[in-house]
Amino acid sequence: MSKKGVEQRHSKTAILAALRRALANKEYKNERFGPDDLAEYFLPSHMKFFIKFKNIRIKVKNKMNKFLPGMHEYLIGRTAYFDSVFIDALKENIPQIVLLGAGYDTRAYRFAKLNNATKIFELDVATTQNRKKKCLKKARLNIPSHALFVPINFDKESLKTVLETAGYENDKKTLFLWEGVCYYLEPKSVDATLEFVSHSSHSESVIAFDYAISISEENINNYYGAKELAQTMRKYHSDERFKFVVNEGKMESFLEKRGLKVVNHLDNKEIEEKYLLDENGLLIGRITGSFRFVSASPNSKTP
Repeated sequence: MSKKGVEQRHSKTAILAALRRALANKEYKNERFGPDDLAEYFLPSHMKFFIKFKNIRIKVKNKMNKFLPGMHEYLIGRTAYFDSVFIDALKENIPQIVLLGAGYDTRAYRFAKLNNATKIFELDVATTQNRKKKCLKKARLNIPSHALFVPINFDKESLKTVLETAGYENDKKTLFLWEGVCYYLEPKSVDATLEFVSHSSHSESVIAFDYAISISEENINNYYGAKELAQTMRKYHSDERFKFVVNEGKMESFLEKRGLKVVNHLDNKEIEEKYLLDENGLLIGRITGSFRFVSASPNSKTP
């Protein structure tokens, strides 16, 4: 296994997330559970070939679910959550959206018709961004003029410096999307990002992100799929292990200490109820129980 950090190569977990979105798109073929019809463009050639076949898709999904129970459903719910936040921001004509660790996010392209004048900054390590641009070019997908690629190493570079150099304006209301990222960062990098949002953005700006809670060994079996997730990350993704977690029930106080107030907060059960019920009100599947969604705004009363 490569020992290089994510700043030196494209992210394996970003490709796996794209694979799950592509599988969901082919499985459900609807906007609720499988909206990302562009995800497969970012997959390696062999993955794109194999997922064309339904029987192989089922085998792939079953194998992934064996190692990571609830992760497939979690990615479906996570996509739905961040899609809704993104769409709402575009409908409100928010001036700026910043994708922190964009990976193979496709929202700037899937929702381009809803964008009137919102500037979108896609931040990620250069290796992942370079591969993403190559995939877009190969798929003949034009990069909208409002979408800007901004390379950054979150553990080593100043978010403020990088963003302002790219044209970010801190006096304008901004949506920060931090999807599938913070748990891979060092705690000091998480603090730096939250501090930037609380001190260098408009008072009505919002940061929306997902995070993982800290679970003790004696309680881990009480959270669906959490034990398998910990084992799989240790065995197969040791170079992208979870570095940042928060104790259950402590996120509000954690954010308050960093100058932010909670706008919305969903636990695993609330995520399932809001994003994973089909048209008959039946749950399509449980999510890995250690994940949460939260959105927050700066505590300051003035921009």
